[in-house]
Amino acid sequence: MTAEKGTVITAVKQEVRLKEWAEQIEQQKASGLTVQQWCAENNVDPKTYYYRLRKVREHCLLSLPQQSIVALEMPVTGQSGDIRIEKNDLSIFLPADISTETLTALVHELC
Repeated sequence: MTAEKGTVITAVKQEVRLKEWAEQIEQQKASGLTVQQWCAENNVDPKTYYYRLRKVREHCLLSLPQQSIVALEMPVTGQSGDIRIEKNDLSIFLPADISTETLTALVHELC
């Protein structure tokens, strides 16, 4: 077997494994049981469940399109009518008269 064929087979195995793990995670969520209860009923070690959950999440993040930063030139006025958006450690101040298109583009890039 060539190295290239072996790489393809490994990638396919990983995809199948991740799909199975994602299905298990969905089953747990749909069951209404806690992770501990679901794991006990399905003979899955909770550490294994959380490992699989992390791997599925990582795979999902890697398959998302790369985020970009959009530079906007906006005057900073500091008036009380301005819009203030805060999330985690990010604070954004926008003028109250910001255009709908600019605000929509900003929100799209942030989400």
